[in-house]
Amino acid sequence: MSDFYNFVKNFFSTDECVDNTKYSAVGHTFRFNTDDAEGIFWFYEGKNFTIDIHDVFIKKEIIHTSFSGLDNFYTFYSSYLVTANGECFNPYQNLSSNSLYIINTKNAKNYRFILHKNSPYLGIGINFKQSMIDECLASYKNKVYNYEDLFFNTSTIINKPLEKIARDILNCKMISPAAEIFFESKAKEWLSITIDSFLNKYNNPISITDDEALKNVANYIDDHYATSIPQKTLEKISAMSGTKLKKLFKQKYQCTITEYTQRRRMNMAEILLLNSTLKIQDIAEAVGYSSHSKFSTCFKKYKGFYSKDIKKYTKNTPVLHDNEKEID
Repeated sequence: MSDFYNFVKNFFSTDECVDNTKYSAVGHTFRFNTDDAEGIFWFYEGKNFTIDIHDVFIKKEIIHTSFSGLDNFYTFYSSYLVTANGECFNPYQNLSSNSLYIINTKNAKNYRFILHKNSPYLGIGINFKQSMIDECLASYKNKVYNYEDLFFNTSTIINKPLEKIARDILNCKMISPAAEIFFESKAKEWLSITIDSFLNKYNNPISITDDEALKNVANYIDDHYATSIPQKTLEKISAMSGTKLKKLFKQKYQCTITEYTQRRRMNMAEILLLNSTLKIQDIAEAVGYSSHSKFSTCFKKYKGFYSKDIKKYTKNTPVLHDNEKEID
């Protein structure tokens, strides 16, 4: 087995699970159950990359302060978070659903992160070796001087296109050799989207003034997501016309204002579902939905399952009342 395989085995202090059926059989699955967390770590190791899946339930708050040893294998780690609840620092990143999580393993001396208790964590990530990034950027050295800029400066604008790749990886049930070809193509696609977004940002930069205005709009939505915000209000906040605001907002965040608002609402709904005893109907209203069915449909769209199904992730959450059944 490879050095990375042994690194993972020692990290989790457990042997590989040989009866895995949840994720692709060409990878390696490790099951673990500690006082802090329980779940699955799966990975597939390619020539100059590794794809992994963290499918975990966090029992107690976890504060992790070291990635000692990981820098011996990889340079940059990019992970799409299907669901998460936490923060990381140096640099600060909010670990929430439908977001991207980046680590520079060569510069993670002061890195730390917090995962909050009683919450699921499902992340699909790719560890890239320096050689793979160098090869892909051989013709663009004059435009990409710093790989940190490449990954960190695109993390907020490529989460939507990477979501599809992440779900393709989650659902892959191919066997060898098709699976190996599939995973290599997904790793290259992931990196190509990152590079393309960076170069587009480089070639079509948003002015500093407009960028700050867009951040103000996003922050306002974050604070008022549960209300119906008039388009005219956002135009006044940004000092832009409606057409310009829609165009630049989508360029920066890779989604429409409506999609951004819906994602914010669904992320908050997920937190409430996991950490409160409120009924689903009450949570729907709390995040801005008067219609239970519309809330259910939107939650399924962004999370991949109905809100009633999130209960399976926690053992301590009350069961649904009979009058809380959702429309499937």
